[in-house]
Amino acid sequence: MLRLRLARVALFARRRYRVVFAVTGVVVVVCLGLISRLEFDTDVLALLPRDEPTIETFRDSLDRFGSLDYLPVAVRVPADAPMPPYEELVGRIAARLSEMEEFEQVEYRLGDLDSLVRELLPTAPLFLDEAGLEALADRLSDDSLRRRAQELRRLILSPQSLALNQLLRLDPFGLAELFLERLRPGRSGLALDWSSGYLLSRDRRMLLVLAKPEKPPQDVDFAKRLVAAVQGQVEEARAEWEEIGEGTGLEVPEVVLGGRYVIAIGDEKLIRSDAIANLGTSMLGVLLLFLIAFRRFGPLLYAFVPLTVGLILSFGLAAILFGGLSAATSGTAALLIGLGIDFVIVSYGRYVEERRQGADLETALAAMSGSSGRAVVVGAITSAATFYSFGVTDFTGLYQMGNLSGTGILLCMVAVLLLLPAMLSWNEDHHRRRRRFPRLVLHGFGAGRWIRFCLRRPVPVLAAGALLTGVAGYAAFGLRFDDSVASMRPKGNPATAVREEIASRFGSAFDQMLLIVRGSTREEAVARADLAVRRVQPLVEEGVLTGVDSIASLLPPRDRQERALAWLAAARADRLDPERIRSRFQAELRQAGLRAEPLAPGMELFLQALRRTEPLGVDEVRASEQASKLLDRYLVQGPEGWESAVYLYPPPKVWRREPPPQLRRIEADLAPDAVLTGANVVSEFLRRRVLEDAVLAAALGLVLVALLLAADFRNVQDAALSLVPILIGVVWMLGAMAALGLTMNFMNIFVSTMIIGIGVDYGIHMIHRYRELGGAGDEKLFTGLTETGKAIVLAALSTIVGFGSLSRSHYPGLASMGLVAILGALSTCLVSISLLPAWVALRRRLRGGDDRGS
Repeated sequence: MLRLRLARVALFARRRYRVVFAVTGVVVVVCLGLISRLEFDTDVLALLPRDEPTIETFRDSLDRFGSLDYLPVAVRVPADAPMPPYEELVGRIAARLSEMEEFEQVEYRLGDLDSLVRELLPTAPLFLDEAGLEALADRLSDDSLRRRAQELRRLILSPQSLALNQLLRLDPFGLAELFLERLRPGRSGLALDWSSGYLLSRDRRMLLVLAKPEKPPQDVDFAKRLVAAVQGQVEEARAEWEEIGEGTGLEVPEVVLGGRYVIAIGDEKLIRSDAIANLGTSMLGVLLLFLIAFRRFGPLLYAFVPLTVGLILSFGLAAILFGGLSAATSGTAALLIGLGIDFVIVSYGRYVEERRQGADLETALAAMSGSSGRAVVVGAITSAATFYSFGVTDFTGLYQMGNLSGTGILLCMVAVLLLLPAMLSWNEDHHRRRRRFPRLVLHGFGAGRWIRFCLRRPVPVLAAGALLTGVAGYAAFGLRFDDSVASMRPKGNPATAVREEIASRFGSAFDQMLLIVRGSTREEAVARADLAVRRVQPLVEEGVLTGVDSIASLLPPRDRQERALAWLAAARADRLDPERIRSRFQAELRQAGLRAEPLAPGMELFLQALRRTEPLGVDEVRASEQASKLLDRYLVQGPEGWESAVYLYPPPKVWRREPPPQLRRIEADLAPDAVLTGANVVSEFLRRRVLEDAVLAAALGLVLVALLLAADFRNVQDAALSLVPILIGVVWMLGAMAALGLTMNFMNIFVSTMIIGIGVDYGIHMIHRYRELGGAGDEKLFTGLTETGKAIVLAALSTIVGFGSLSRSHYPGLASMGLVAILGALSTCLVSISLLPAWVALRRRLRGGDDRGS
């Protein structure tokens, strides 16, 4: 029934090919309009499972606490160069960026010390534990005040006195260093030269401006506008270098932008260029192969037009369903070319065979679409089914790729079934008018001789196949899984090198983890954050982490404040009596030959802290302009209470694949009021989940294919026989991967499912032709299988060429998919043209030369 209907479709296309061309043209124009609206999504999170607690926690942390990403602007400093001109340059860059509305915050110094000291000293003792309070009292003893007065005289008479003058006036007691961690919130994960007052690397070779944009880097349009604007501001600042570096003879310094915003722009360009390059090289390679195989330029159109139409329909549909292409779906074009060309090759190969045997046009078209077309339809449906099996995975990128690929295969099949007979009919009419007919040839690349050898020597071929399968299966056990998400990042993005350079000089403060703690009230959330910090602090001392940062740098827990206030109340009667300290210090200043009046405002500023009787609250922190900007980084109101973020900084290039187990234990101890999140936590989850989904998708794909084949063949033995190329081919593929040193990863592990869709076609075509000629003589059977085998080889080569372009992708994940798919297509093809013919020949011998009943 299916064979008859497909033959009718071919005959309709033969008689109404102008209608077919017109309708196709209208549909293509509509789809091209949709494709013009396609966007390129570089957001890695968009590829990950939705409604999964680990992923949702990570997403929520970005939404609630703002993007974890900064736009770093780095000024390279030559070795042994004087720092002041470069510090002036970063100051001017920061000033320009601060005026941009796209940024929430811009940092380039350890803080505006004047403002910070003025705002924070009156509450500073509330942040100290008992040891810190004792150190404070020692600093204000009579002996310490005498030494401080003498130190002030030395500083005032030093060459740096002008630079220090304002700070000395605000902090005459020299107590700011006691609160150094308090005065530099948010940067504890950076390895800095703190003595400079700037974000300067410890090797003094790079100065940094950290600008925090209001939107995440996944918004590529925003990132493009932002980076372009920042580059303009940087160039304007560099243009002032002649004024800044006057008399120094220093060249205009290099200023580079790093971070995920610049990387996102580069990635988007790479995705776009990869999609175009994959499409172009795949199409060119496949058409060249087609030219070699059929030795005429005419058949190039028979391949090019249906494939192009199928691709346009597929990506037009993608514009409707997804709105954009991701790193996963951008390689679908090459995949569809590699698979769609199979339909053209098998169909046109059958047409060539029929015409060479003397059939007229309509008879050849009916055989092409009725007989071989049935195998094409079954092969397309089974291939699509394996891609649709990706629907069981929660990985959005793979789910989209599976849906787009599966639907694209069906659309390519429809394009071939309609357009190929229409084009052949037009060509026939065209040549009939010219009374000149082309010579039809199909080059088999040596497949014909090989298949005949396998048909005549089935036993040694099957024995060699069994041996090779055993060796490959043994080698496959040595295959390694690479679970590093970082290894999936694209190569060739210059911004990645800049990011690595900044990270190497400043440490790993750009790869932090978050420990989110929750409380029913603000005070409870703050207290639990403090508890978490106290639990984590030993890990910093042990070197497991390089730093920890929390709201305690802005708002200490209420119980600590109350203990500090009680301690101050007791000490005010003696050691910390404000009036005693004031009068004693003034006397020591006079004794040192200094006037006390210029320092009086600073003394009063700190003495306010000694008189304080009320704890510091959130509202008071919000009243501080600088502190208010940072508060939302640590404390937000969630749907079920309050949440506070504790920032954890791992050492450079350590704990990228998973969090430290010590942190996991701390998380478990603080549960359910704490949860750990970060890129490495997501990576750990992916490693486990992707293996489960890959096995499930492969199993489901195999079951779907088996059911479809059983329904098509209505013979369990033949259905099972057509699965042989898949089952053995995958074993050969895995063994070859191990032998070549390739690894499995998050993306190419799903190629095993794809290979089911690719390789099943080869077995279907071979078994269908075998069933069709089962009652014929040996020579006719051998000739039919040989001709089909030629088409299978050409189809496999076209698949290899199509996936070959993927192997050159900038995305290692896509590149590895291409390489593995090449091995899979090659393996399943070899099984189809060697072991299947050998088994057919052996079974035919055992049945006495007649397989009519199969």
